[in-house]
This record gives sequence, structure tokens and C-alpha cells, in this order.
Amino acid sequence: MYKLLHRITITIALLAAVVQLHGNEKLDSLKARIAIEKNDSIKVELLIDMSRFFNKDIKNMALCEEILSQALVIAKKDSAYWALSKVHNSYGTFYRNIAEYSKALEHNYLSLRYAEKSGNQHLISSAYNSIGVVYRRMDNHPEAAQNHLWGLKAAEVAKDTFNIAVSLNSLGNIYSVNSQYQEAFSFFKRALAISTSMNNTLGKAINYNNIGEVYEFMGVYDSAMVYYTQSLKVNQQINSLKGIAISYNAIGKIHLYQGRPKDALNLFQQALKIDLGLGDKKFIADSYVNLAKAYSELNMLEKAEEYSQKSLEMAQSIGSIMHTQSAYETLSKIYEKRKIPSKSLHYYKKSNVFKDSIINEKNSRAIAMMDVMYNIDKKEQEIQILKQVQEINQKELARQAIIRNFYLAGFVFALLVVAITLFAFDIKRKANRLLQKQKAEIEENNKKLNQQQDEILTQNEEIRKHQGNIEQKNKYLEDAYKVIEGYIRKITDSIRYAERIQKAILPPLSIASSYFTDSFTLYKPKDFVSGDFYWLVIKEQTLYLAVADCTGHGVPGAFMSIIGMDLLNQAVTLQNIKEPAAILDFLNIELRNKLRKEDDDELVLKDSMDIAIIKYTLGSNLIDYSGALVPLTIVRDKKIIEIKPNFSSIGMSTRLFNKPFKQKQIELLPGDWVYLYSDGYMDQFGGEKNKKFMRNRFLSTLLEVSIGTGSGQKSELNRIFKSWQGNSEQIDDVIVLGFKV
Repeated sequence: MYKLLHRITITIALLAAVVQLHGNEKLDSLKARIAIEKNDSIKVELLIDMSRFFNKDIKNMALCEEILSQALVIAKKDSAYWALSKVHNSYGTFYRNIAEYSKALEHNYLSLRYAEKSGNQHLISSAYNSIGVVYRRMDNHPEAAQNHLWGLKAAEVAKDTFNIAVSLNSLGNIYSVNSQYQEAFSFFKRALAISTSMNNTLGKAINYNNIGEVYEFMGVYDSAMVYYTQSLKVNQQINSLKGIAISYNAIGKIHLYQGRPKDALNLFQQALKIDLGLGDKKFIADSYVNLAKAYSELNMLEKAEEYSQKSLEMAQSIGSIMHTQSAYETLSKIYEKRKIPSKSLHYYKKSNVFKDSIINEKNSRAIAMMDVMYNIDKKEQEIQILKQVQEINQKELARQAIIRNFYLAGFVFALLVVAITLFAFDIKRKANRLLQKQKAEIEENNKKLNQQQDEILTQNEEIRKHQGNIEQKNKYLEDAYKVIEGYIRKITDSIRYAERIQKAILPPLSIASSYFTDSFTLYKPKDFVSGDFYWLVIKEQTLYLAVADCTGHGVPGAFMSIIGMDLLNQAVTLQNIKEPAAILDFLNIELRNKLRKEDDDELVLKDSMDIAIIKYTLGSNLIDYSGALVPLTIVRDKKIIEIKPNFSSIGMSTRLFNKPFKQKQIELLPGDWVYLYSDGYMDQFGGEKNKKFMRNRFLSTLLEVSIGTGSGQKSELNRIFKSWQGNSEQIDDVIVLGFKV
């Protein structure tokens, strides 16, 4: 305890110096209250309030962290869940503002855990929204959307209009960057109405900026300028430095789009000055890349390159994919203006890689999980409603039975009275006593009926409330599902486009028609794009032909195939390597260099390549062959001749495989069919017992189909493959290439 008081005393002394410099009366008042406050709960609140003064300036970040550490010590001492939640949330904001997102998430999740333990829906909503903001900064939109939806739910339970507005704004931003503008407008306008009703000036400034951003994305620049200008005026009224810098950058971009680069440059410079003072790396990266674009438009290309590089370094330091892509795109345009096409193309390719990676496989899995949660939650609510309806029906049946029994008892009673009156007057008193008893029972039954009616009315009211909550939740989930559909559409379009590109770069066998009397290629990617490929080039009347199987399939395999074709072209056309074995040696070294594994201890690359290469000179009956785990098969006179490959894949370390690849020369006879293939065909599961096709069956199939033409063999091999596969999924890419001499 003494150590804590000592730390607080030292901090207050430092604060006194800061207050003297800044002359802030509110800060001076807080310092005085902390010095005399004895209640720990109030002191935690005061320390959190004070930390906000120093969370806005990079020069005071150390002091801000010290204040929060003191608040955390007090909260831990009292084990107050609400206090621990608030302190960790403030820590999360602190680390978010200096772009240390992993630490920010760590504290925000601790804040959520303590908020849930306290049962305070306000704190739960605030924690979810803080987590969502960090994920938005990390460009992880599915996680951001899910957390903001949870934050919105908790805020509506607590009737917390401030956090409702925060959730709506954040969800609107997610829709906006995913080009779903009408949905974004809907969220922003709801948030603006709440901020206006609360007289939340900062909220209105944020809403004006967000609506302007949607108009900017839509290309309606005049409307965007109107809203950006409104946001700037409000930010200047409340002296929000971060908001002013954001507005300067936003208005500057409109000037840039409309051909006023000098006006844009002036605003970007003012924004950068503020951002450097605040120290938020995300916004500093924004200002750097905007300055680069303005300098580029003014043909001040050295300055443009300088700020592009600064933006790139800042983006990479915080792991921002979107800023990295924007910096590469700007560098590409700068070098295009400098008429250096090689560098322009280099940065253009890097920009496209990052543009495609914004929607990646990890996001796809997250989106699928949200879809599952949506369906499960909806079904659980439907089941709950059915159970409640069933309980009401059962109680209604019980009530009707009691009423029926009551009337039956009354009828029997009336008969008894008549019978007693007719048969004996002397038993009248007994009948009266019986009547009184039955009357009491009837009153008791009526009392029970009234109680059950009250219970039914109460349960009906609860059901109506639940139905309202379910309808609201379904709306949230439908909103999230629209985000999902946007991601799925973009992913599918990207993969379809990649498929067209890969098919375009595969060379047609027809360019080597003078070398073969017949040929075919069976090419079946597993997932639109393929890790299997074939390659050929003719140099000095010599044909070089290769068939390769890269690790993986789909998009990763396709990237490896492009690297493989590029290395083959380098080997033959640039390095002038003429022998297949030497080409494999070259590939083995260069593949590790391409993947930056030259100094790595990895003995065998995870991203490796199996490949066979042949060399065939026009007019000759000899071919030179070398293979890395891909054999060469010849069908001659209804017999199979197999040429074994080297039992080493491309991508092995020289410490494990330190000898050159071997090469074989084979004499071909007229009528020979030569085949090169990957292992995709023979590894396919299917048949009656769902087993692999296997190598022996594949070789027998080649022997059977070799009597036909090339196109006939391709059709028959494809038919046999589909028949074997049946309803099973294709497990790997397939390529079979054959030619006849």
C-alpha cells in the first residue's frame, strides 16, 4: 500500500508540471481530487478520466500508461469486476492508439471477461465494441462485424444509446468498405439520429465523416465534400485534434480527385503535423500515402517516392494490408511517370498480391462460422418458442378440465338436492351442510382458475417480448449475412479470374506439332486453378518439354506453378542451360532462393515441386530425360516401358541432396507413345470400395487407350476417371500429357 501511495505522489508531482505547462483547469481539478480522495472506487474513475488527457499526445504516452497502472493496482486490490473491466478497456484504447493491436486485444478481452462477471451490460457492450474497432483496424472485417453485433445487442438490452451509436457506426463502416452502400447509409443515419437526440457533438462529427466517406466511395464527390466540411466544423468546435486531422485528409482527397493537388497538399501537410503529435500510426500512414499521391500529381516525384516509402514502412510496422497495398500502388504509378516500366510493373504486382490477400482463406473460414452461428441461433429460438407454446396449450387444457369438472359437479349436486327434497325432508340439514362444503370447494376451484389465468396472461406477455427480441436478433444476423455474401462473391470472382489467367499462360501443344505425329493433354484442376502444369519451349530446333506437380492445389498451388514456369523460362532462354538434368539442378537452387530459404535450416521445402523434363531435337530419334519424382512411360508394341526418375523433389537442401540430377537418353521408335503425368489420376479415391485408382491400374489403362488417337485417348481417360470418381470429391489436380513420335 505504501508503494502505491508513493507512486501516486510521484505521478501527481509530474502532473503538476504538465498542468503548469498546459494550464488545463479540469486537469488541475482532477489532480487535486485524486490527492485527497480516500474511496478506491472513485479514485479508479478519476485516474481513468485523467488518463484520457494524456492518451491524445505521443509525448505523454508514458505518463498515461503510468496512470493506468496505478488504477489497475487499486482495482486488483478491491477485486472489483466493474473497475477491472474499465481499466483494461482503457488499456486497450491506449495500445490501439499506438498501433500495438495484439496487446490492445489482450486487454479488451480481459475487459470483456470482467464485464461478464459483473453482469453489467453497459460494460459488456463497450468491451465488444472496443474489440470490434481493433479488428477493423487489422482489416479483419468478419471478426469486427461479429463483435459489433454482440455490442449492439448488449447496448440495446441496457438501453445504452451511446454504445448503440458506436455499434451502428462501426457496422456501417464495414458495409461501406465492402461496397454495400445502401446498408451503410442505413446504419449511419440511425447512428446520426441517436447522436443528435443525445446532443453528442463528437458522435455527429463522426457520422458526418462516415456518410461523406460513402459518397466518396460511390464517386459522388460534391456530396462527399458537403459532409466532410460539416464534420470539420464540428471537430473544430470541440477541438478534436484527431477528428480535425481525419477531416483534413478526407477533404484533401476530394480536392485531389477534382484536380486541385496544391489545395490537397496543404491539407495533407496539416493532417500529418497533427497525426505525428498524436502518434497513432494508422493515421500517420494515411497522411503519408496521401502526401505521396499529391506530390505525384504535382510531378514532384522524389518527394512522392519518399512519402510512399514512409507510408510503406509504417504500414508494415502495424501489419496493415490496406495501407501496404496503397503504398505499393502509388509507387507503381510514380515509376510509370518516371518511365521505368520494370519497377512500375514490380510494384504493380506487389500491389495486386496484397489486394487479393485482403480477402483470404482465413476470412472465408470466419465468414462460414458466422453463417453456422446464424442458423444455429435461429433454430434455437424457434425451438424455444415451440416449447413455450406447448406449455401454454397444456395449461389451457388443464383449465378446461377444471371448468368441465366444476359444471359436472354442479349438475350432480342439483340432482342430489332434488332427490333429497323428494325422499326426505328430515335430511335437509345434511344437504345444507353438504352444499356449504361444495360451495367452498367451488370457490377454491375458482381461485385456482383465476391464478392459472393470471399465469397464462403473464406467459403470453413474456412470449411477445421474446418474439420481439428474436425478430431484432434475426435482423442483426441478416445484416451480418449480407456482409458474408459480399465476401463470398469477391472470393469467387477472384478465383474465376485467376483460372482464366492460368489457362491463358499454358502453352498450346500445337506449337510443337512438327515434332509429334499426335498429342493430347488431360488437364483437370481440383479447385478452378491448379498446382499441376506443363511447359514447352522450342530453341534452335530443339524442343524442351516439362510436366510438373507443385505442392498443394488451388490458389497456393497456382502460385507455385507460375514460379515453376518462370524458373524454366529463365533456365532455358536466359541462362542457356541445354541439358534436362542441369535444368533440374538450376530449379532446385533457384526455388529455394525464390522462397527465401537459402539460409534456412529446412531440409525439404514444404512448397516443393515434382517435375520431369525432356529434350528432343527435330529429326532425331533420341530424347534426353531427367525427372524429379515424375517418371517417363513409353507404350511400345503393347508393352509398358518405364524410365525411373531421380528420387528427390525440387526444393531439397544441398545438405540433404548434394549430388546433381541424373539424365538418361532413350531411343524412340516410330509408333511409340510417350507419357508424362502427375500422381493426381492414380491417387483418386473411388470405385465400389472407395479406394485409390493406384499405379498398376493407371499403367494398364494407358496400355488400353494407347491404340487410339490423341483426342480419343484424352476423352477415354477422362471418362474412366469420372466413372471411377463417382460421387467422391476430386482430391488432387490431374495432368496427363502424351505424344506420339
